[in-house]
Amino acid sequence: MHALNRDNAATAFLLDLPRRAHRGDAINRCTSHLIQQHGHTPLDASLMAVQAMAELESFNRRAAIDVESTTSYVVVVNHPDGRRMALTVNDLIGFAERQNADVRAVQAVRA
Repeated sequence: MHALNRDNAATAFLLDLPRRAHRGDAINRCTSHLIQQHGHTPLDASLMAVQAMAELESFNRRAAIDVESTTSYVVVVNHPDGRRMALTVNDLIGFAERQNADVRAVQAVRA
């Protein structure tokens, strides 16, 4: 297990948000914060926000990505119960498209 680094601007920002904040909204707000307050480029800020969110979501969890087995076309995940799961690029694209559609729906309601 590891400790979260509050010296990381993205992690610190996300930790200060209310727990009920929607994931996509939290990432977007963190990205904007990193651009406006820390001078990061949009590309760097969005990557930092997503990485910090992933770290927060996985904090004290035993599941992890097997980096040595993962390739450009498949991500191998070590499940906490010992199973290994393989997610292809198509699996990940499908999941991401469903997740992004959910984020757009939430943002449209708030607009």
